[in-house]
Amino acid sequence: MIVSEGITKKYGNRVVLNNFSLTITRGEIVTLLGPNGAGKTTFVRIVLALIRPSGGKIEIFGKDPFKDKSVFSRLGYVQELPNLPPFLTGRQVLLLSANIKGARKDEVDELLGVIGMVENADKQISKYSKGMVQRIAIAEALLGNPEILIMDEPNIGIDPIFNLNVRSLLNKLKKSGTLILMTSHDLEEVKKIADRLILINKGNKMFEGSTEELIKKFLGIRVIIEADNNAKEILDKLSYVEEYTADGEKYYVKLREDKREDLLKELVLNGVRVKSFYLDNDIERAYERAVSNA
Repeated sequence: MIVSEGITKKYGNRVVLNNFSLTITRGEIVTLLGPNGAGKTTFVRIVLALIRPSGGKIEIFGKDPFKDKSVFSRLGYVQELPNLPPFLTGRQVLLLSANIKGARKDEVDELLGVIGMVENADKQISKYSKGMVQRIAIAEALLGNPEILIMDEPNIGIDPIFNLNVRSLLNKLKKSGTLILMTSHDLEEVKKIADRLILINKGNKMFEGSTEELIKKFLGIRVIIEADNNAKEILDKLSYVEEYTADGEKYYVKLREDKREDLLKELVLNGVRVKSFYLDNDIERAYERAVSNA
């Protein structure tokens, strides 16, 4: 478990994190969102005891990481833009890390298979693409089966197919009880994987909740309906429909309250042919509005 209470970080008069509190438990994926300079990486570095907060406290497994470094033996970390020794091979990096962590040597071969780097394992890091370096960094973080996995922008340079593998891997780790904390600007990927979002802007926590809750809060309850022209007549009569726009047979409907089931029922009972009916989950637009409203 990671617990932060009232974390503040200042550089002179500039406040980078302001009274930031967060509790993360095992078996969940929590993603920090926010513009560049919002304070996401600063918080990660405080968790890792790389920089000291100006105020507040942080605990990992109930211990102060600045006083008890043993907590880091149970933690894996993928930094943004990993800086691996260019003269070593990918396999050598993992073997060296396994030795430092006290992990089994056979884990190296297992993880090389997981990240799809068996064929390139014995090439020097200097010959790797950004995506290949990122794969090795992910494997390095997974050595020793950490109980906590922290990933700072893990999708940088990764191709879409491997991204699917990462998503599957993280879900598997979550089910096994691993606590996963990550930062990301890839909102579509965040929507698919995160259990909880933390939106930070100018050092302040602006939002905490699920993707659906973020969208509802900053866009309202909006549904997209594909139906015949008879839908207009029904939408005009319903008091809980705040507004709607039509584009051919597609209707973008904003509701005053969450009455999605009632709306679908009204349409069907009144003979409207409904082809599709779903919640507008445009996380990019919700994020943009949340940040601009800050």
